[in-house]
Amino acid sequence: MSNPAEIAAGVSVEILFVALAAGVLYRVWGRVFAVPQRQVVLGFQSGVILRDGNVEKVLTPGRYWITPKQTLLLCDMRPKPFQVPGQDLITSDGMGVRMSLGGEYRISEPSAFCTESSDAYSSFYLDLRQALLAAVGELNSDAILNGQALVTARVKELLIPRAAQLGIEMTQLDVWEAVPLGRLRQD
Repeated sequence: MSNPAEIAAGVSVEILFVALAAGVLYRVWGRVFAVPQRQVVLGFQSGVILRDGNVEKVLTPGRYWITPKQTLLLCDMRPKPFQVPGQDLITSDGMGVRMSLGGEYRISEPSAFCTESSDAYSSFYLDLRQALLAAVGELNSDAILNGQALVTARVKELLIPRAAQLGIEMTQLDVWEAVPLGRLRQD
């Protein structure tokens, strides 16, 4: 091996084998012993770091090292559409009305969103349906059929405390359908 080309080839092969061995050792070491892992929080996400079930911190978009004692939960911060399909409801004056709602909501507080409920969106949806039932029951049929803004304002008012508890913010709410069904109850 007196030729410089042969020496360079031999050194490069040795470097390749050392790098390969280091990679294998790192993988085996990582399986046997806990090592931090590199995680990415994308531009439209927030990350919530949990340690022992408690929120340690909220991460903005970027790259982070997460230790094995930490758990990273990613939250999609983009608005999400929802629809409440036609609900048969009774107004305060006994008129039956079929109403459907639609709109958007988003995560406003990632730490609350991850810890307050196992499924915050489903909890919010159920509370939204209950708020619609309560709002329609408080208003008479004329107010509902002629001024649907009253219904959406009242639903939002009823939902704000629970939504804040779940870490959710309603960004848009509209009545899509309000169809009178006739008198269902006599006062």
